[in-house]
Amino acid sequence: MAGDLVPSKQEAGRSLAGLFYLILKRPDGMQLFDASPDGFWRSFGVFAWAWPVQCFLWTGMWRALPETRPESAGDVARFFFVSTSFDVAAWVAPAVLLFAVTQLFGLSGKFSQLVVVNNWFGLLAAYIAFFPAALRYLAPVSQTANAFISVFIYMVVIWLYYRVIRTCLGGDMMIPIFITLTMVMTGLTISEMAFTALSGD
Repeated sequence: MAGDLVPSKQEAGRSLAGLFYLILKRPDGMQLFDASPDGFWRSFGVFAWAWPVQCFLWTGMWRALPETRPESAGDVARFFFVSTSFDVAAWVAPAVLLFAVTQLFGLSGKFSQLVVVNNWFGLLAAYIAFFPAALRYLAPVSQTANAFISVFIYMVVIWLYYRVIRTCLGGDMMIPIFITLTMVMTGLTISEMAFTALSGD
């Protein structure tokens, strides 16, 4: 059953290739995604591929705020349970928002495609964020440089997301901007809630 819920390596390869085509403004990249009913639900299983990286990214809190570092096995389990719960919420919320947006702008026929593309982009974004996060552990980078690198990577991810959504919708500008801003605000809100829960504030 798990194999049916988590995309295969072959599907991952095709879907990531599709993302790169969309980033290059090539609409034919949409043909590489499985937007069938099965592919739609299976795209949520992409979270399983992103989860290890998401856990690693959350441990960055321990470096920035040592007082949040768990002191026991139970605390570690709680930390990852809470962070994973918010990550799941951040993975599912966009689908709900995209449903509302597609209904609002008369794009209901694009709903499944947008959700599938959004879920696969979540995997790409997680691994893009992994590299600067790993750099902090491997190289002596100042806090100021860390901040600049993080902001730069975040802006790159937002720009890539906008390009992907715009190509997916056929080149329209305003709706992709609206979707991108909606997703950014949703992600920031959930991240802030997760940070508050994990830091105990």
